[in-house]
Amino acid sequence: MYAVETFDLEKKYSPPGRLASLIMRSPIRQEVIAVNGVSLKVRPGELFGLIGPNGAGKTTLVKTLCTLLWPSSGTASICGHDVRREEDEVKRLVGFVSGEERSFHWRLTGYQNLEFFAALSNLFGRQARHRIDQVLERVGLRDAADNMVYSYSSGMRQKLAIARGLLTDPAVLFLDEPTKSIDPMAARQIKDFIRERLVDGEGRTVFLTSHRLEEIEQLCDRFAILCQGKLTFCGTLVELRRSLRPHDSYALRLCGVAQRDALKVMNRHCLELAAVEPDGESAAMVMRFAFPDGKNLLPRIIADVTELGGSVLSCEREDLRLEDMFVEHVSGAGAR
Repeated sequence: MYAVETFDLEKKYSPPGRLASLIMRSPIRQEVIAVNGVSLKVRPGELFGLIGPNGAGKTTLVKTLCTLLWPSSGTASICGHDVRREEDEVKRLVGFVSGEERSFHWRLTGYQNLEFFAALSNLFGRQARHRIDQVLERVGLRDAADNMVYSYSSGMRQKLAIARGLLTDPAVLFLDEPTKSIDPMAARQIKDFIRERLVDGEGRTVFLTSHRLEEIEQLCDRFAILCQGKLTFCGTLVELRRSLRPHDSYALRLCGVAQRDALKVMNRHCLELAAVEPDGESAAMVMRFAFPDGKNLLPRIIADVTELGGSVLSCEREDLRLEDMFVEHVSGAGAR
């Protein structure tokens, strides 16, 4: 059983009727398909990422999975429970944390805010107090629990939002831009808490959306790319890299080898994307090349350089960063 599973999930926004449009002044003038036939599976205990351009449908998809929006068609389930037919059960299984949390009462303390939201989740009395103490301890806000929320920093408010999302001890925690608008130190603390405490420590399933692609690289086991409402990729970083660059790329810094001799070595092995250029910072030469995945020619190339009387100062693998892969993938997906 998967923690999150969708099949051909779709969410449409239709324009209101003429009278409703006059009353509501709706900005929607024609039908908008925000989520278009999305099928994905997230395993229990997995830290799963979702990325995409602005307006791709990420928040709509997350809110649909959390029962905050009603799907137009298709199916979605949380731990085997259908989001439409078993809405109450799904609400008990999920927690939702937004990066634009505006629902806290600023003139109440952090503890009082959590008491309020615990009551909304049918947690009262001793049970509520025990759970609030637990989540405050987890996120490191125990000492600030009795301070007014308006005195909290952005990082502290985000930790309070995570504490709120954990109140019901959810099996699946949805985090929508959890480090948005907070400083690097607070962001590091939150990322460490998510990976080390929630996922590795407690085995909790976390579904994370973020525009900070380095977070996806650092944290997620797998991730998906949403483009214009459609799922265009789902897998690991290595799988996305292989789909875009089915070869291994390297850069060798060489000393004692002429440029023409380095070119001969590359031609001998029929290397792809081959080039030799001055280092720019030293008298060394930089040899860049690629060869197909699984065909490891590196030892032979280094041996050839050594036979020519040269030496290899450094050897680095040049992998595409997720940011570069994301731009290339989305550009290609948008053109299709």
